[in-house]
Amino acid sequence: MYGISNKKTRNNKRIQGYIIYLGFILGIEIIILSSIYILDSETTQSLYPFYVTGEFFILISFFLTELKATKKWQIMTRLIAGYIFIETTIQWYINDDASNGIGKIISHLTIICLAAILLIKNIKELETNNPLSIIYATLFLYYGVSLFLFLIMNQLTEMNISIWIINNILSSILYGSSIYTFYRLKKW
Repeated sequence: MYGISNKKTRNNKRIQGYIIYLGFILGIEIIILSSIYILDSETTQSLYPFYVTGEFFILISFFLTELKATKKWQIMTRLIAGYIFIETTIQWYINDDASNGIGKIISHLTIICLAAILLIKNIKELETNNPLSIIYATLFLYYGVSLFLFLIMNQLTEMNISIWIINNILSSILYGSSIYTFYRLKKW
């Protein structure tokens, strides 16, 4: 809430992308919970293509803004996001499971690589108190472990609940670091 309510933070281009990402994730979670508990939907697979594509597009746009990338990279991001959406939608339509394709793997690998590039780029800025460095680190950690869990999930069917517990712990770390970052921005 602080990220949206503080005018200084809201007008900062570096932080707007991350606030949009958090808002998108919150919106998807609200839609999923509403469809499960209010609409009594048995599956939320139809939202998966929107989730993966939106997550990819928003985070990559955020990273490219931080890296001051050219318009060519924005166009390439849109094309890859379009591919991911089409691929996951086809997987959902044909197999009733949108997570079987390579769209999420491409998405997570790209996010991991760009987060790593930003972390390396900002190593010097860690000493100057760059508040977004902790965000890059937690995004790298979350998506790295999430990709690993996603790749081995089919082999560990008995441990499925453990995988979700690990994912929820990492999500909590990501959201906790977001709260901490916005708190630090208040002092920045």
